[in-house]
Amino acid sequence: MNITMNADVIQASRYDMDGNKGGSIITTQKSDGTNPDRAGLELMKLACDYATVDLLRDHLPCKCEIVAQPTQGAGQKMAFKVVSIKPAGTKAAA
Repeated sequence: MNITMNADVIQASRYDMDGNKGGSIITTQKSDGTNPDRAGLELMKLACDYATVDLLRDHLPCKCEIVAQPTQGAGQKMAFKVVSIKPAGTKAAA
């Protein structure tokens, strides 16, 4: 079960340790106001493939259409892995 979302991607990073390659992106959205202890932007980190960083390098920060798959993260928490990502062509506010 994949989810599709539109988000402002502000950062992409990758790693290569002992032949194990991967990456992650950081997305933002405005706080919905339901948590009185949080103000500003909500952040979400999603895992991605190593090559995703090169795909986004010349576009960041930007709005993207993201298809992500739920996966098991650390501590039995739900995490998301990017299946596909497409820059929307508009720069997000930095």
